[in-house]
Amino acid sequence: MDGVFVPRGDLWRAAALLLLGLFLGACSREVYTPLMNAAKGGDVAVVRTLLERGVDVDERTTEGKRALMLAASEGHTEVVHLLLEHGAAADAADKYGTTALIVAATAGHAGVVKLLLEHGANPLARDDSGGSPLVNAVYFGHTPTVRLLLARMPPLAKQDGEELLLLASGLGHRDIAAALLDHGVDPNGRGLKRRTALMAAAAFDKPELVSLLLERGADPRARDEDGETALSVAESKGNDEIATQLKAAMARRNQD
Repeated sequence: MDGVFVPRGDLWRAAALLLLGLFLGACSREVYTPLMNAAKGGDVAVVRTLLERGVDVDERTTEGKRALMLAASEGHTEVVHLLLEHGAAADAADKYGTTALIVAATAGHAGVVKLLLEHGANPLARDDSGGSPLVNAVYFGHTPTVRLLLARMPPLAKQDGEELLLLASGLGHRDIAAALLDHGVDPNGRGLKRRTALMAAAAFDKPELVSLLLERGADPRARDEDGETALSVAESKGNDEIATQLKAAMARRNQD
């Protein structure tokens, strides 16, 4: 194993991990090293042994994957901490621009996300597909991770925040929408074709989001570039509960 001695007690595990890496590599055209397999499997003892014996903490596959990214993707907080303490590059990216923070946030591993941020990982990193820690965490509904990222990030650009609010509203992630609103995102912000978060919630039948947005100041009278309101969207989709909510909100507005 590259001249690295492994104590007898851990030898069988390292050998098994190497064989597993060779098998997986044959399927993926990548070969994982013993350190990578130990990190992915959360085997703290083998990771520690290999690092103490001089294995490069940042060794990488042909596509740029590293032990840190593999541990982060599985939520192995103790392994991530160990790798970082041994100098793993917190912000290293693979050939697709993916970082350990992106994969941890995508999976909702808030503890790992916190560790990576504390060690300098960039919360604004984007991969080649446009994915970022925050965008992915919002999409998959990982509320604790979203709140953690928002607390550690610079203020969101207006358009970015509004588009995230539309995304969370359409997907029905109420607590994430609330976190974005708490962070100062405009409840009446506009997305594609000047649609609002309220329209997104109405279109996808998310009454809890409609209630939240109305409570936070969303205007039910707003129109998109086609002249549609949230109410007309709800009615066209047959979302009767939301139509009732919106009619009541519009009546209250007219009384004010």
